[in-house]
Amino acid sequence: MTTDKPINLRLKSFARFDDAMDMCDLLNKETGDKYTVVSDNYLGFTARRCQENRQKQQQNPVETYDHNNRAYRQAFRGFIPHYSECVIGILLIANPYAVLDWIFALLNIQTIPEWFSLPEWGEVFGLGGFLLLLYGLRFVYSYYAVKLWFDDDGVVMKKGIIAQDQIQIRFGDIKTIGVHQSIINRLLGIGTLHLDSAGTNGTVDIVFNNLIDPVYMRRRLQHLIDQYAKR
Repeated sequence: MTTDKPINLRLKSFARFDDAMDMCDLLNKETGDKYTVVSDNYLGFTARRCQENRQKQQQNPVETYDHNNRAYRQAFRGFIPHYSECVIGILLIANPYAVLDWIFALLNIQTIPEWFSLPEWGEVFGLGGFLLLLYGLRFVYSYYAVKLWFDDDGVVMKKGIIAQDQIQIRFGDIKTIGVHQSIINRLLGIGTLHLDSAGTNGTVDIVFNNLIDPVYMRRRLQHLIDQYAKR
C-alpha cells in the first residue's frame, strides 16, 4: 500500500467516516505510522499518512548497521599515559638535571645532595630517559597489533603483527556484553568492551580496550545477535 499518496479509490475509499477511521487504526497498528482521514472527490473519505510523521522520520532516521564495517582499533586518546612517559623520557635525555630540579621542587627539598651533581649521574638519568621513551612508545605497537571486527557469524579480535593470535566468538555463543568506563574514560568518550562466550564458564574471551563509544558498540552487537538468532 502506498502511504504517501491518497489511498486507491476502488480499494480504500470509504463512504462513511467511521470506516475510514477504522482503516487508520488498522494501518497504525500494522505499520506504526499515524494516519488521518481526508475527504476525496469520489465516495467520500480516504486515509493518508500524516505529513508530520514523515518529517519526523526524516529528522530521526532509523539506525542501521553494516556487517562489513571497517576494523576497529584502539583510540589514540586512550594512550595518554604513554604520551606522558615519552615526554618525561625526552626531557631526561635533553636535560636530566632540570628534571631533577623540578622533582626536588615538587617534593619541597631545599638542599640537593652533592652526589647528584656528578656527571656520571647525568648519563645514568639520560639512559633512563631513553629506556622510558622506548617503553612509552609501545602504544604504537598496541595500536597496530590489536584489531576488532565483525563478520557474518561473529566477533573476531586479532592480536600481533608478525606472530598473530585470533579469537572468534559466534554471535550465538556470546553470553554477556560488558562495558567498563572510568571517569576519565567517560570524559574521553572511550571504554573497554568485554565479551563472554557461553562455553567458558564466565571467563572473558575478548577484552578490547580504548574503544570509541563502547555503549554504541554494545547496542550494535546486541542488534547483530538478535539478527543472527532470527536466521
